[in-house]
Amino acid sequence: SITLMAKTGVGIMINGKISYQPVESLIPMLSGMSSDNIEKIELITTPPAHLDAAGQGGFINIILKKRADLGLSGTVSVMAGVGEGETGSGNLSLNYRKGSWNLFGNYNYFLQAQYQEFYNFRELINNNGNTISEVLTERDPNQTNHDLRLGIDFSPNESTTMGLLFAAYDNKWTMDAFNMASTRTANSLVDTLTMDNSERNQWKHFMMNFNIEHKFTEDSKINFNIDRIFYEDENPTEYFLKYYDTMGQFSFDQETRSEKYTPIDITVGQLDYSNKITDHLSFQTGIKLAVSQFENDVKVEELNGSVWESIPRFTNFSDLDEKIYAAYTSFDYELDENNTFKFGLRYEYSDSELNTVNEGTVVDREFGTFFPTVYYNKTIDDNSSLGISLNRRITRPGFDDMAPFAIFLDPGTYFFGNPGLQPAISNSAKVDYTYKSVNLSLQYSIEDSTIARFQDFVDPVTNEQLFKPINLSETNIITANLSFPIYLTRHWEMQNNIIVNNITQESYFEGNLIEIDNFNYNINTTQNFLLSNNYSAEINFNYTSESLWGRAKLEPMYILNIGAQKKFDNGSTLSFNIGDVFNSLQWKGGTDLRDQGFITDGYFDFSNRTFSVSYTTNFGNDKLKASRERTTGSEEERSRVN
Repeated sequence: SITLMAKTGVGIMINGKISYQPVESLIPMLSGMSSDNIEKIELITTPPAHLDAAGQGGFINIILKKRADLGLSGTVSVMAGVGEGETGSGNLSLNYRKGSWNLFGNYNYFLQAQYQEFYNFRELINNNGNTISEVLTERDPNQTNHDLRLGIDFSPNESTTMGLLFAAYDNKWTMDAFNMASTRTANSLVDTLTMDNSERNQWKHFMMNFNIEHKFTEDSKINFNIDRIFYEDENPTEYFLKYYDTMGQFSFDQETRSEKYTPIDITVGQLDYSNKITDHLSFQTGIKLAVSQFENDVKVEELNGSVWESIPRFTNFSDLDEKIYAAYTSFDYELDENNTFKFGLRYEYSDSELNTVNEGTVVDREFGTFFPTVYYNKTIDDNSSLGISLNRRITRPGFDDMAPFAIFLDPGTYFFGNPGLQPAISNSAKVDYTYKSVNLSLQYSIEDSTIARFQDFVDPVTNEQLFKPINLSETNIITANLSFPIYLTRHWEMQNNIIVNNITQESYFEGNLIEIDNFNYNINTTQNFLLSNNYSAEINFNYTSESLWGRAKLEPMYILNIGAQKKFDNGSTLSFNIGDVFNSLQWKGGTDLRDQGFITDGYFDFSNRTFSVSYTTNFGNDKLKASRERTTGSEEERSRVN
């Protein structure tokens, strides 16, 4: 997941254009992106009104380097690594400008094939003797991601630019896993089983955008976007189970399979107008319409003899129709050279209907509300400034979280979707103080109906454990963030970031109110060493104390990364890196609901120590004018495909 100021629901923008890829392909795309192409990264914790109201976390804007002249330019980078398995990436960026035409493209490839290990523990508490169930999973996954972006811009005159943008990806994740499970009651073994399963989860995506921008004057312009977006997810899985008695003797075997097919169709239109009314006052206004549809067909069957028979409680079909209407207006006003005031108001209205074969109409919701944003900035002197902001945001459920599905760790442990998820609304207040390169932020936010993914439930009758996304009742977060550099010598500098959170969460479980408090902190420090004009090194350390994942508590964790780089006279770079030096990055934690009759615990080890080498080089005209920055209007909709 990606978080900002301890909040999920973070949008990723590249050159001001929000990327709404699902997380499982967005992370590989960012991993395959060459850092040599990045100019800077902006953290937008109080988004302006022209950006979608979705996501309480804000936006991270990755700004790529620009060039300025006509001709051909490009960048090539490759990376290869090995740990407990291989990893690799490749990136090709091209830009060609001649006269009124500009063609640009980017291709990213990412490979990850490293061993993973999961362990899950649950204990049912009852008067007849506690029941303990354990599952150990050894996984050999293989993920390949192809990401392509092609565009063309045409400027018939100095005032008008129009363009087409095409984007597509194919993110294929396959896995072979071996699972061992056992159940004990009152310290006596009840049964054991092993399960081999093979899985494929493949997302395909295609997007086409048409954009036209016209400048009436130097200070006023209009921008129109229309997007057509298609997603397709296929997720077939096969399970082969063997059961053993209390003496370890083979009893019987069983074969189960599941299929999930989810096509998603999205159309988005957006119109924006901006104008500078006076030297001190400017405004923006715009409207947007998004129409989304998806179907989700899930089948789970078991083999009886030679006949596959459906398991009704895991088999379902659902469809969603949703329309979102939005309009906004924002004003920027400079009181004087030291005082700036911004105000924005966005209204969004959604009409959603989700139907399933098993439950009928699960969601029939019409919802509209205003999302204000207020921001004030005061320049105190040449070295310091003060900012105060207020905003309201919404986090809508991801399409895949709402779609019913079932993925099994063993016959009694599985992941499930939740068609009844509700959107979450958050209100935040934030104060920023900056002195030279030191930044201190204080933020308070309160969120109703917080969406928490993969929360666990245990059925005391069947001893089944399911993980599914739920709505918490309320979440309160107080966050302090301190960021500061330290220049130790001419050749050694460090950048430090400290985040402190106090989180209170309330949720209901079987009618009982559960309140969980957590104080946690995150320390991130990066040491940069300039060894000579062409050689440099870096050490990065990140530590997170005990934290919350919905109702679950995660144990402290840390990671150390080191790297060295050489720059060549032609601008190319060669680097060697060791990721997760101590092989320490592991998610450990669980849920303590002993008053409700169960305790869960476990760990999820997704990564391991990795040694990698990467090489990046530029070619063509190194003073090329870059492709224009633009958004497409469909950012929020694509972010929900997760």
